[in-house]
Amino acid sequence: MRPGLLDAIRDLEAMGLWECLRCAGEPVTAAELARRTSRTLPAVHAALDRLANAGLVETKLARGRRRAVAYTVAMRELSIVIDSQSPEERRIVNEVASFINREMAGALFAARRPIGGASQTGWHFHHCGPLVLDESDLGELKRRIARVEEFVRLLADKHGAQGQREAPRCNHGMVIRIEPLEGHVLPQPHVEFVSEATVRDRATVRGVAHEALTARERQIARALRDGQPRAEVATRLGISTHTVGTMCKRIYRKLGIRRAAQLHDFALD
Repeated sequence: MRPGLLDAIRDLEAMGLWECLRCAGEPVTAAELARRTSRTLPAVHAALDRLANAGLVETKLARGRRRAVAYTVAMRELSIVIDSQSPEERRIVNEVASFINREMAGALFAARRPIGGASQTGWHFHHCGPLVLDESDLGELKRRIARVEEFVRLLADKHGAQGQREAPRCNHGMVIRIEPLEGHVLPQPHVEFVSEATVRDRATVRGVAHEALTARERQIARALRDGQPRAEVATRLGISTHTVGTMCKRIYRKLGIRRAAQLHDFALD
């Protein structure tokens, strides 16, 4: 791992400023970054120094109308590949995981809004518990988590558009943690905490799906929601791929959506 990178990852302010620079999509001076993020200039300079030491930001010399040194990200994404066979790298990943579980999640959810104080657009969901997964279950769970990851990346790209003038203000926190267990761990009931608005939303979309779609359309919608290719759906149902495509367009039009990922918003079972 690059020297200084671990220190930068463990600095929440530094990583937050790195993300703001990434979203800006253009060189930004320290003074402008401080203004956009409501941080003090000394704090911004300290974070930028740490990011530069980790090789995460680059400096741009003053030029033209820009009279001060500016900063930009040295890379658009952060992906750290760990060799699980290396004791030293296993130590590092355990240290990072411990930090995320203890510090990052703690700091993030310290700012959480209680369910009773949620606005109509606020959404709460929390579930924590052991699962019984066989090989096929685990494969399906990985696939579905990959879809969530894809959606989160789409959100990052959406807020990372070129020329963003202000730092984005995050209004929801999310943690997904799945780890293998050992020992005799007993199963637990499914308990979730949701706002009243969420319950109303679920009832609405459930009614919309069942009232708008025919039984055949719901069958195809479920398959598309679960990530099955159209050709596979056609073969399984004994219809042509063209027919599946036509029904897919009809389903999207009835539900007012544009892509299969949005089918997860509807109770189709």
